[in-house]
Amino acid sequence: MLDLRLQGKAVQRVTAQEIGCLPILVVPAILIAIYLVARAVITYQGQRRDYFEVAARRLRGTYQPAKLGHGDLIEFPFEGVTARLEFRSPGEDDQGGTQLLVPLKKPPPGTLHILPEGFGQQFLKMFGAQDISVGDPAFDAAYVVKANPESFAARVFGYERRSRVILAVRQLEGMSHPTIEVGWAHLRVQVREEVRTEGRLLGLVKTAKEFLDALRLDSEIELGDLSTSKTSMCPVCGSGMDDLVVRCEICKTPHHVECWKYVGQCSTYACAGKRFVT
Repeated sequence: MLDLRLQGKAVQRVTAQEIGCLPILVVPAILIAIYLVARAVITYQGQRRDYFEVAARRLRGTYQPAKLGHGDLIEFPFEGVTARLEFRSPGEDDQGGTQLLVPLKKPPPGTLHILPEGFGQQFLKMFGAQDISVGDPAFDAAYVVKANPESFAARVFGYERRSRVILAVRQLEGMSHPTIEVGWAHLRVQVREEVRTEGRLLGLVKTAKEFLDALRLDSEIELGDLSTSKTSMCPVCGSGMDDLVVRCEICKTPHHVECWKYVGQCSTYACAGKRFVT
């Protein structure tokens, strides 16, 4: 028996048997906590998988579970081509992400980026680009538009299709940092959250369809098969390459350093490379 004497306080006696019981009480509590956490993780992963499988069936596509190199994927028929939805699960520092990519048959006459005001300004500052006005005051106040060449934006937001394009973009409002990009090889519709409701997921698909319907009024923009861009232009911003270039570790597609950081991975469709080499 241990005799613990504290000045000015009553003597507290702790037996060796009581001390020996502490591990017996602590170890089961730790094991129960581990079990509960593991069960919660398994339940969460099962719910995610069920959701993606239902979404794939709804889109008449196929679901591929996440594995090393890419997140959960859904590939589905879209306007005569195979489109792809990729999901990035939430992490400690972000809300995850969802992107829809639709391949273009041949490079369009330019590249286009549409981003929310504020978030989009950060992107423009990387390259010293100017926000382009499309002629709709409310839309111009809410969104940033960058095009290369700038005349491409004038074609996309031409008078005969402006209202349709604006409506397609605004359907993404309410999602986190929605962006629309027309690159040399694909159309990308992206939000910085993992979309987990059918309504929002179908909203991404609807936006892509209506945006493409408007673009296809231009005879130079056609859908096509997935391919790796061979151009010397950056596949993200559409600007020419300079010394600050990195290449995807997998497919070797070049990107501006800042563009890679902006996207967070290789922008080549179906590559899903996460690391770059210089």
